[in-house]
Amino acid sequence: MPFKFLNPSIIRRSAPFKVDGLAIPYPEFVPKLYNLCISLGFSRGLIMPSRAFCSDENQGWPIILLTKHFGTFPFNHGRVGGIVSIDRHGPHANHGEDSLLLQACHVGYDPGTGIYGQCTRPKMKGTCINASCGKITHVITPYLEQYQFAKDRIFLHHDDKGNHLITVKNSFIDFLSYPVKQGLVLRLEDIVKMSESGQILPKATISTSHVYEVSEDFRKRIDSTGYTWKGGEGESIGDHLTVDLFYFREDFHETDEAILLERSLIQFMPSIVTAKNPSLQAAKINIQLEFARTVESIRRGVDYQGKNLLFVSGLNIDISEFEGFPATTYFVPWAAHIQLKDGTPKEFEHPVEQDKLFAMLMEQESVNPDLTDLKGEIGRMMAAPRFDIRSPH
Repeated sequence: MPFKFLNPSIIRRSAPFKVDGLAIPYPEFVPKLYNLCISLGFSRGLIMPSRAFCSDENQGWPIILLTKHFGTFPFNHGRVGGIVSIDRHGPHANHGEDSLLLQACHVGYDPGTGIYGQCTRPKMKGTCINASCGKITHVITPYLEQYQFAKDRIFLHHDDKGNHLITVKNSFIDFLSYPVKQGLVLRLEDIVKMSESGQILPKATISTSHVYEVSEDFRKRIDSTGYTWKGGEGESIGDHLTVDLFYFREDFHETDEAILLERSLIQFMPSIVTAKNPSLQAAKINIQLEFARTVESIRRGVDYQGKNLLFVSGLNIDISEFEGFPATTYFVPWAAHIQLKDGTPKEFEHPVEQDKLFAMLMEQESVNPDLTDLKGEIGRMMAAPRFDIRSPH
């Protein structure tokens, strides 16, 4: 018989995304971003900014600051959740000599508690606190609920013979004859003891569950946390249901264009639902995926050929009114793609990673000599002649 090679399981992981010490207030970040463009050789007064932000109202001040510092309202390059509309590269490129694209997912932050994911809605009566990015929250909530249910309905225990056991609901088990079609799937092969023939055989079967003896490696792993195994029905697995012990098999919940967000996050959903701050983790992952996808679309496309282009991705952190101070937003840079029309230097042949990008931004002045006086411009508009606008005859 011909020898058959086994296809290896190729695991995709997210990169470390640092926040501590890298958050820049938007009133400081945007002039630094403008000056970075100028330092790269972009033309003053001819830079067309574009933003791929969520549509929430708390993203308004960053947009106003981009308008103020770049002298024009930024092109809209995004969908809810911070998804980049890569089909808009062409129109954006045609609106200015030089191009800036800024992509950011956003998440709320409470400086008092250190908790991410919520913000105050000032246009609602009373004190209305809800999800800072409704789209990210909407996408991850069904998975969070499934994970919590699994934590409560999978049990660890031992029997009178000293066997260490796990009781698993049938709905979490990917049986050969009846695989899980939708929902959380437990990686039993990493938890239970297998037979000599490599089969996963239960020690017992009850009405809605199967009982398995755990492997020695898994038992040692649990014991190393100081856990005490209990007899009888034992107790729920709780936080011992870690990121590497399950995955999700799902029909997507979204039905509109926002399905792009769920499709991107599904492979990383175990790391999201087990994170201390799930919405922050989801935003970090989506930023990384959108940066890679957008850079690929730029490199393979023709829309920005022969142009100066700076594409920057990062995290917008929204802080609601706090101790008498107005709502504000901070930017945490992630990565940048730089191309220059006169030839891109070797140092920018690859993306600029987080630490270097932060250093490049912080080297720039926080004062923009080309700042637009928005109030003055609006005053000029008000003073302009009233035109007689008519339909053509």
